[in-house]
Amino acid sequence: MTATVPGWLQGVWQRKRIDYADGSSDTASQVFWLQGLSCYGDLRIPATRPCVASLGASHANDLALAHQQGATGHCHCLDRQATWQREWGYQPVVDFPEPGDMELHGHCMIERAPSGAYEEEWQRLTPTDPDIHVWLREDGHARLLVIDTFAMLIERRSVVLPSRPLAELLQESSQDPQILLSCEISYAEHGADNNFLIRHSTLPWREGQPLNLCNRQGEILIPGWQLEEHYPGSSLQQPGTSDPSLGLPPNSGTGFAG
Repeated sequence: MTATVPGWLQGVWQRKRIDYADGSSDTASQVFWLQGLSCYGDLRIPATRPCVASLGASHANDLALAHQQGATGHCHCLDRQATWQREWGYQPVVDFPEPGDMELHGHCMIERAPSGAYEEEWQRLTPTDPDIHVWLREDGHARLLVIDTFAMLIERRSVVLPSRPLAELLQESSQDPQILLSCEISYAEHGADNNFLIRHSTLPWREGQPLNLCNRQGEILIPGWQLEEHYPGSSLQQPGTSDPSLGLPPNSGTGFAG
């Protein structure tokens, strides 16, 4: 796979804040972005989302889940402007379909919409030049990104939905919430027993469970997957360590590098 983004963009990023044009901001939502040589995956969970044990338990809980976001596809970055070629995602529509202007400041990055609609601040969680594996399930309905000590699974929904916000479809559709909301995007970190543990997921009951798809080296453990991208980084960090060049304390496994 030919890289479509520069090396400084490859890795795992956590959003620290987003400021909108109307003056509002968000510093509490859990937002993670894994960027490979070309493929990306992201997960955006609102801070107001409750801890839900199953789909269909209550309309209020289902509606809260319907405001989650996440997607996968290919990113292209030229002259520090990134565009995202989305293949599939949790929402049938994209809130901000425009490109992002990127400005790097050490281990932090500022992303701005050319229209001024938003500004995001991202913090790098991985060392520079990270180890990258990207796997695609043979049926094309799931992608797994493994970058350094982090992983993200992005599954494709079993049905094609109209291009409208998921919350609207849930309010107005007669379809079973299981069909609308059963779309897993899970962010995981190195755990015990040579595995990855899910820290955040669009299916909240999956949090704390093992991912059970690959080992710590990024090698797939079950049949039916094909390798899309592989880049052997300069060093794979050991659990509980951070890249000294970032000046960050050891990662305690909470998802925060600093």
